[in-house]
Amino acid sequence: MKAKTTRILITGAHGQLGQALLANLPWLPEFSPSRLRMEIPEASLVSGSAVKPRSAIAPGSAIEIVALGHQQLDLTSADLPERLSEINADVIINCAAYNAVDAAEQDMAAAMALNAEAPERLAIWCRQQGAWLIHISSDYVFGNVFGNDLGSVFGNVSGNASANMLGNAPRALTESDVCEPLSLYGQSKLAGEQRLLKANPGALVLRTSWLYSRFGSNFVLTMGRLLTERPELKVVADQVGTPTWAEALARLIWQLLIWFHLKPEKSAVLSGCFHYAAMGQCSWYLFTKEIAEQIAKPQCNSAPSSQAAPLQTASPSQAALQSQATLHSPANPAPITPGCRITPVSTAEYGALLNRAQAPRPAYSALDSSALKDAMAAMPSAFRCYLPKDYPSPIWLSWQAQLALMLSGLGASSLG
Repeated sequence: MKAKTTRILITGAHGQLGQALLANLPWLPEFSPSRLRMEIPEASLVSGSAVKPRSAIAPGSAIEIVALGHQQLDLTSADLPERLSEINADVIINCAAYNAVDAAEQDMAAAMALNAEAPERLAIWCRQQGAWLIHISSDYVFGNVFGNDLGSVFGNVSGNASANMLGNAPRALTESDVCEPLSLYGQSKLAGEQRLLKANPGALVLRTSWLYSRFGSNFVLTMGRLLTERPELKVVADQVGTPTWAEALARLIWQLLIWFHLKPEKSAVLSGCFHYAAMGQCSWYLFTKEIAEQIAKPQCNSAPSSQAAPLQTASPSQAALQSQATLHSPANPAPITPGCRITPVSTAEYGALLNRAQAPRPAYSALDSSALKDAMAAMPSAFRCYLPKDYPSPIWLSWQAQLALMLSGLGASSLG
């Protein structure tokens, strides 16, 4: 009997999510790729992220992974279809994107090439070859769904304590809400979604928001450094969304991929557009306050680093519960990093401080993930046995709990 093989191509493997996908393979104890082709520099991956062989998922089955960065696979090149045919993947996870939001205002052609034209070309190839495409999109496809001025909801930003409160925040945005992107970057991401799904209705678009991780450059790593360097940080308080740990998104994607691999016939597990973000919502200001409070805790007494942190001595489930149990509420905050004052400012005030033009951002872009959660709840029971039994999945946790897991170092090492 011929072994069943699923070949998975990860594009944009140098980015946050690409590296998170590779680093989180070992978190699935029964998951054993027979071959891992990481055609990216080893130095670009944190230590401890290499895959260790384990028993196969099922007798006679195998999973092959091809992880390529931009230098190895340029999605805007004319010979893309030929390159894809050489790889001949059963699933493509498209993590590649033009993410320079402000720069896109001056270089729309580059943004459209990578964010709109490339996904469409991937979708066409996948449709023709019967492969499944998972494409990552952004909350910036939304405009100001609830109006241009959310001051009445979030209060006067500058110097007003109400900037801490989100009690009257609007509902989170669903897949059926109208997309009216404010920036050229957002327009390019929305065009990519539309062109991709028109070319291949069986593809899956995952919209996510405010991604951070221990990889690359992101808000958590930047704020963690600045909190130790500056006496004051002025942070935008009138943009509200949902911070999301890239490694939680990575684990969700691997769950979908194992489901795909185990299906008798290789066909899309999910199709269409779904939202994925952590639970809850906050402003950039409140996010910064939470980062400072968690860094100041005894179990996390240093600023986050892009290097892998050691695994704590507690078991994953114990450490996760400890991290969640010690989260401080806004009513009882932990002391922030000594000497650094965090001040809320408006988007306009922050733009004036930068003294340069900024692309417009949505004032509110918190995502409702309930549709995806419901769809995954229908997952066959036979699939569940391939997930770790002693690890509380971070996928559906609050943004505060996901942040605690990241800062605790749990995501930084494999489980032996």
